[in-house]
Amino acid sequence: MNILLISGSTREGSLNKSLLDAVAEEAHNLNHQSTTLSRQLASFPLYHFELEEDAAVQNQLSLLRQQIEAADVILISSPEYNGFHSPHLHNIFTWASRRAAGKSHSVLEGKVVGLFAAAPGPFGGVRMLPRLSSFAADHGCWVHPRYVAVGNMAAKTDESGQLTCSETRQKLRNLINQTCKMAEPVQIAEPA
Repeated sequence: MNILLISGSTREGSLNKSLLDAVAEEAHNLNHQSTTLSRQLASFPLYHFELEEDAAVQNQLSLLRQQIEAADVILISSPEYNGFHSPHLHNIFTWASRRAAGKSHSVLEGKVVGLFAAAPGPFGGVRMLPRLSSFAADHGCWVHPRYVAVGNMAAKTDESGQLTCSETRQKLRNLINQTCKMAEPVQIAEPA
């Protein structure tokens, strides 16, 4: 499977970036290809209709659409901001949901999505994840019904930000595996 990894955080040293790095490692261990959405493609200006006419924004949006279209699965890790996903992630979805000229749907529609979150506190973003799931579904995504919320994330990483908790890594593998299975083509047996 081709997996697109999206971080809801732009902060250097972000716990969610560390979690997404571990997701990428585990996806590789499960023989999946992964690409992380680059900071350049994720750093759109705050959405405004008039900005869509800007040539530079159009070019950036075209590249974002290409990466989403090429992905079989999208895996997202986002921090929780007052019970909701980050404004940064909301803005990515807003831009990606805009239909390209001549298209009847956005590139998000029909994409299979898995959700993760990490936080320094004990709850790991668990209040935000159901809301993010609903938000992604509202954009036409097929969202895996389970998610991984990693509480006390800083205690589960080393000095370089590498995830060291084997139990958490197993949870990541399980969700990656299950989400990728959702994206497998359905094999329909032909009648005898």
